[in-house]
Amino acid sequence: MSNKVLIGGIILGAVGLLVVGRFYGGNTASQNASVYNGALETASQKNLAPDFLLQKLGGGTITISEFNGKKPVVVDFWASWCPNCRRDMPNLNRFYEKYKDQIEVIGVNLQERESVILDFVTSRDIRFPIALDPKRQASNAFGIQYTNTHFLIDKDGNLVRIIPGDIREEDILSLIMGGADNNQSSIPDEKPCKLAYAEGTQDGEQPGVCAYSS
Repeated sequence: MSNKVLIGGIILGAVGLLVVGRFYGGNTASQNASVYNGALETASQKNLAPDFLLQKLGGGTITISEFNGKKPVVVDFWASWCPNCRRDMPNLNRFYEKYKDQIEVIGVNLQERESVILDFVTSRDIRFPIALDPKRQASNAFGIQYTNTHFLIDKDGNLVRIIPGDIREEDILSLIMGGADNNQSSIPDEKPCKLAYAEGTQDGEQPGVCAYSS
């Protein structure tokens, strides 16, 4: 009897190790781990989006909650050094101009100097509000690691979708119509631009690299 018990214990122990190994192995961080890992699943649960109070370029302040009950919001985290943002923002501005009565867009700049931001916005005739985030208040609240990341928030303040890459007109229309279309937008060939957040970097001088990194 004792031998049977011993053998049974060994078998159970081996099975347990396999189960634990599969569990932890399946949760190992991948090379391109970022804010949007698992984001679509989270977004589909309709969690309340983080709010922020930030200064706007040109004066005044802006929050997400001020649009609650009025219209949905797209929050775009960007930087002028990011080639993906330089490509995406004019398209986002075009959608904003077309649908601004039905949707709000907030472009949150990631720690650049106001003079740099102003030159970028002016040269591209960007019309949607630009929020300044020198202390990483908003980027920390949203867990941002990569630029050109869009958060789609419905008019009740719920996060319904995250788009890691260029936004499309279909994405805007889906948000306006109240849908939580979880089909991810296509990501261009360029690698996502990862924020460096190097220790000792001064506010307004935050660099980044446009490549995946571990």
